[in-house]
Amino acid sequence: MVCGSGLAAEMTVAALAMQLPPQVAIVRVDAGDQRGSDLFYGSVTAPSAYAFNLSAGVDERRLIVTSDTSFSWGTRYADWGGRGWMQGFALPFPVIDGIQLHQYLALVGTDAITPYVAGIQAARRGVFVHPPREGDGQHPLARAEYGYQFDPVDYAALFVAAVPAGRVERVGGTVVGVEVADGAIAGVLLDDGRLLTADLYVDGSGPPAVLLSALAPDWQGTRRIALAVEDDAGTDETPLRTVRATPDGWQSETPLKGRVRRMRVSAAGTGDVAATIGRRSHGWVGNCVGIGQAAAVVEPLTPAPMLLLERDIERLLTLIPTRADMGVEAREYDRRFADDHDHADLFQRAFFTAEGLPDGPYWQAATAEPVPEKLARKLTMFADRGVLVAYDLEPFHPEDWTILHLGLGSRPRRHDRLADRADPGRVRQYLSTMERDIEQAVAKLPPARIYRAQLEQYLKRGMV
Repeated sequence: MVCGSGLAAEMTVAALAMQLPPQVAIVRVDAGDQRGSDLFYGSVTAPSAYAFNLSAGVDERRLIVTSDTSFSWGTRYADWGGRGWMQGFALPFPVIDGIQLHQYLALVGTDAITPYVAGIQAARRGVFVHPPREGDGQHPLARAEYGYQFDPVDYAALFVAAVPAGRVERVGGTVVGVEVADGAIAGVLLDDGRLLTADLYVDGSGPPAVLLSALAPDWQGTRRIALAVEDDAGTDETPLRTVRATPDGWQSETPLKGRVRRMRVSAAGTGDVAATIGRRSHGWVGNCVGIGQAAAVVEPLTPAPMLLLERDIERLLTLIPTRADMGVEAREYDRRFADDHDHADLFQRAFFTAEGLPDGPYWQAATAEPVPEKLARKLTMFADRGVLVAYDLEPFHPEDWTILHLGLGSRPRRHDRLADRADPGRVRQYLSTMERDIEQAVAKLPPARIYRAQLEQYLKRGMV
């Protein structure tokens, strides 16, 4: 049984319907209006969304033709502690003679990595094409990656439409109560008096966690933020979200098809919807699994909310229980759940280590907690030697961290001495050629709006 009415529940239902054998019955029950809390999933996905969506039955053709979703090269952070940079998506950077690219940048005294990230250069121009994946991977755009810019309500509808007819039983009524026995859910009470039972309960009801909270009422985290959104007409479709620090918090602009989604995040009490950032100590208790905000609420500063939602669902699919005792599955789920959320939090928290941030209530709360030891090690090792400290299966990859470190103004005081084997002149020539090739390739690309329109027309002809 999947409980929920928003994005998390619909993504979960679609993935289960696509991946589980037909003899496993799937029931979905309503949990009230979740459009407000779904805004905390943000408006941009990571590149992982493409593969996840396919696994849930949502191919990109349908996404382009039937939704307002647009392409995204990443996010531009502006006026963030007086600094600005583009946090672009990318495949792993070149490793030359065993040495990472940023070490060669330090060797020759080059501060910026952005000239060597094709997606960032395309974002600067507002252009887009699908990165080429055929051939030997030597095309200047071959290492580019893209995600999506989305509206949660619009995005959820894609997953609803992807479920095969008759595969999922959608039960009318809303959950109003939960019966618990021996540390597990014994049944779910609906507002019409019916009691529904299942072998496994999946809670996708958002922060209220109408099922999981009956078994795991604890919450780790006290910082509350508020969020307000509005949409304005717009046809630009720039494949880039912009986030700008403000005295009250931060605001973002996300171009979608035919409109621009504007979001304002501030301290709780000044926005339309509020939530407490943090997570539960357990994502799986007894026979109940919390998905997305039912188990953790993440600030939509980066693609982390959607990354973690996808991982929750993928983690569940790898641990579908086969017997009533689900202890083994629950322990493994919780281990990965804690690691994923804690490691994503390191990336989020790094933004608040920047100097020169504003000093309002939002910023005071965001910077009040001490820097975690794992994050301190990441920041120190990069600043000292350019070393990218990594932990197992982090949601954010080394290239994400490289761009973030440099974007925040960190410059290694010492480079890897193994890089000294290279002739600085040849390194500069290599970098110059790489920059020129990317610039020339990007200059030939069409504006994202035109590419999207032409692609949509082509796909519609093929779907007739």
